Amino acid sequence: MKKTAIYVRQSADRADSVSLETQEALCRQDTAPDEPVAVYSDRGYSGRNTERPALQQMMLAAERGEIGRVLVYKLDRISRNLADFTGLLRIFGENGIAFSSHTEHFETGTPMGQAMQSLLMVFAQLERETISGRVRDAAFARAKCGFDPGGPPPFGFRKIPAMLLGRHTQMLSPDAGAEAVREAFAAYLTAEGSLRTVSEAWNRAGIRTARGGRWSSGSLRRLLRNPVYAKADAQVFAYLSSKGAVLCVPEPLPPGHGVSLYADRRICLSRFTDLHGAYAVCALHEGIVEPEIWLACQKKLDAHRRRRTAGTGGKTWLSGVLYCKFCGSAMTAVQGRSAVYLVCGGKKRGICKGAGTVWRADTAEELVGAVLDARLREIAACGGGSHDSGAAARKLQEELDAAMMQRERLIGRLTQCSAEEIAVLTEAAARIASHCETLRRRLDAAAHVQPAALPEWSALDFSGRKTAAQILLQGVFAEGGTLCAVLQ
Repeated sequence: MKKTAIYVRQSADRADSVSLETQEALCRQDTAPDEPVAVYSDRGYSGRNTERPALQQMMLAAERGEIGRVLVYKLDRISRNLADFTGLLRIFGENGIAFSSHTEHFETGTPMGQAMQSLLMVFAQLERETISGRVRDAAFARAKCGFDPGGPPPFGFRKIPAMLLGRHTQMLSPDAGAEAVREAFAAYLTAEGSLRTVSEAWNRAGIRTARGGRWSSGSLRRLLRNPVYAKADAQVFAYLSSKGAVLCVPEPLPPGHGVSLYADRRICLSRFTDLHGAYAVCALHEGIVEPEIWLACQKKLDAHRRRRTAGTGGKTWLSGVLYCKFCGSAMTAVQGRSAVYLVCGGKKRGICKGAGTVWRADTAEELVGAVLDARLREIAACGGGSHDSGAAARKLQEELDAAMMQRERLIGRLTQCSAEEIAVLTEAAARIASHCETLRRRLDAAAHVQPAALPEWSALDFSGRKTAAQILLQGVFAEGGTLCAVLQ
C-alpha cells in the first residue's frame, strides 16, 4: 500500500514562523487515522532550490512507487521557485502521485486549479527574492558603515570583538602571519622577486594559506592585490577608484587604516583588477603594509598584467587592441566549432549588459585590416611621416604631464572635501587616469614606430600584422554590429 508523504520545511527558527512540528500536526488533520504516513523534514534549508536532503529522499521514494500522495502545510514549503515547483509537479504526475496543500484548498486536476497553483508559486518566489533583497541591502548598508561583512579573515589576520556606533561587531587584528605578509610585499618588489619565487619560498618554509593549502602564483597575486593589508591613504583610495570602486571614506580620513572591499556576491572580486560595482570602505583595523609599498606592488602587478594580455593571444592578431565600447573590457577570442569568435570579457564576467553581437574573428580582421592597409599606404605616400614624430611625441608628453598633475591635485583634495564631493572627485580622477593610460600607449607607440620599414599589409604574416596593429592602433571598439578602429 502506498504511503502519504508529509513534507515539512523551516528555513529559520523565528517567532513568526510555523515550526516543523506544527506543520506536521496540521497536515495529519488531512489524513485518515489508519492511513500510512511518512514524514520528510528539512530544518534550516531555503526553498530557493531543491538541494535538500529530505526532499531528495522523498523524490527517490516517489520514483520507486512508494508514495501515493504528497501533502504539505503550504505550497511555499516544498519550493519557492516556480521552475523547480513545475518540475516537481511533473515528476508527481508521471508517477501518479496526488499533491495537496493543507492551507490552499483547490483541485489541482482542473485547469483553474493548476493556474491558481502556479499563481501562488509566483508570489512565493517573489516573496523569497524580496526577502533576499532586504537581507542583501541590510548587509550592504552595514558593510558601508564599516561593520564586519562576515566570512573568514584573510591570511595574516584574525578576528576580534569590537564596537562600532554602539553596536557589537568584529574587526581584523594581525596574527602570526602578518610578518610573513610584510616580507612577501617587500620580496616581490626586489629585482628578482616574482609571484613564482615568493610563493615557492613560502611553500618551502611551510607557510600555508588561510585554508591550509599550498601557495600558488594566483593565490599570492590575490594577497598582494588585496587592499585590506594597506595602511590606506588618499593615494591608495584614488588607485582603487581608478579601478572602478566607489569610495566610502570618513572625513577626515583616519591614517593607517586598512580597506574592506564589499560587493554583491554575484560580482567576482577574486582578482581585484575590476572593481566596478564594489565599495571600498575605510575599515576599523589598521593596515600592516606601508601605502607606498602596496602601491608599488600594484604598479608592478599592473605592468605584468599588461605584458600578459597585450597581444599575447594566438587565435587572432587583434589580441590586445580590441575592446567592448560599452564597458571597456577586452574582447577575448573563443574557439568555436568552425570559427574563432570574439566575446566581450565583461559580458563573460557578468558586468556588461550592453555587448550585443558576437564577432567572428576573421570578419573583424578583414574590416580592421582594410583600415590598417589604407593607413600604411598613406604613410608610404608621405615618405614615412617621420619628420614630425619628435614634435608629436613632445606634445603627447606635455599632455600626459598636465593630466597627471591634474589627477594629483584631485587626489590631494580627497581628504579635505565633504562626503558629497568625494564621489564627484573620484569619478573625475578615474576619467583622468583612463586618459593618462591612453596617452601612455600613444607615447609608447610614437617612440617605437618606424613605419617606413613596414612592408605592404598583404605581405605581413600573423606576427607582423599583430605588431602593426599594436603600433598603429589606439584600439578597436566593438559596439553591437559596428567596429570602430581608432588610429594613433
